[in-house]
Amino acid sequence: MEQRRELTFKIRCFNPEVDQEPHYKNYNVELEQGITILRAINYIKDHIDPSLTVRFFCQAGICGSCAVKVNGVSKLACTTQVWDEIPLAEVEGTIVIEPLANFKVIRDLVVDIDPMIQKLKNHKAWVVPTTADEKMGEKEVAVQPEEFERINAATDCILCASCYSECSLCEVSPNFISPLVMLKTFRMNDDKRDTINDERLEIANHDGGIWDCTHCYRCVEVCVKNIPIMDAISGLRHESLQKNHDYTDGARHALAFKQDIEQGPGRLREITLPLRTLGPVGAISQIPFAVSMGLKGRVPPMFPHTAKDHDGLKRSILKYRKDHPKDKE
Repeated sequence: MEQRRELTFKIRCFNPEVDQEPHYKNYNVELEQGITILRAINYIKDHIDPSLTVRFFCQAGICGSCAVKVNGVSKLACTTQVWDEIPLAEVEGTIVIEPLANFKVIRDLVVDIDPMIQKLKNHKAWVVPTTADEKMGEKEVAVQPEEFERINAATDCILCASCYSECSLCEVSPNFISPLVMLKTFRMNDDKRDTINDERLEIANHDGGIWDCTHCYRCVEVCVKNIPIMDAISGLRHESLQKNHDYTDGARHALAFKQDIEQGPGRLREITLPLRTLGPVGAISQIPFAVSMGLKGRVPPMFPHTAKDHDGLKRSILKYRKDHPKDKE
């Protein structure tokens, strides 16, 4: 690939003072290999269009403030190489830059992250220590390496909001907790110095909370720090069930699956899931939906499907029970 070439940056712009709708502007620039998306945007701002607005600070992948969508995927502009994006462009030689999704655009590539910050506040995403403020610092609270290891990856989160931007549930349900807040909830709940574990977990169990995640794994795919966010979400759910937080539809749904698997390998009683998850009244309310699904051939068979026994499945179940002894309690 050539060391220098002319590229087109197609940037989605919006100035609420003069624009009724967002629009795209094309900027033709000649760049050299080794330049980042942020440096390219700043070159355009410095030499072509001073009105172009972008948010950035550290320029080193630490603060997370420069996250934008590059060729349709949320990324940090300061760590994303232009040359890496060239083969990913839908149109040869054209790189598309847009603001993060699921946020209100303030101007051009700058979005309003206040709703995300408010969710962090609502879910108390910080450590609440036992030490009173006036005595803070008088005594050390030691955290051993093995105690920190479980939350080690989660502490790498820089609040860039890439996962928030890519979450389909955040798009359709503004009240959804979001992958980012679930990760922070997990990180704080597993901190030895914290004292409000149960309270924070209670908050995370509300409608739109940890049980509404659809397991699409999009948050894991786009995380700029490669954090296993789904592991954190699963950890919160596991802890929630251990503490008998089974009063939400999602929790009851998970318990119903768990009970079916325990009763027989490979056997799911899908026909009774609505009743066990929603209760009699809730199940009745779903009848019109079930009829619609039946007309489209999407209703499970009346008799539950049972997989044939085989040694591999039995070994997997035995291994799970060995690795999760608390589930037997």
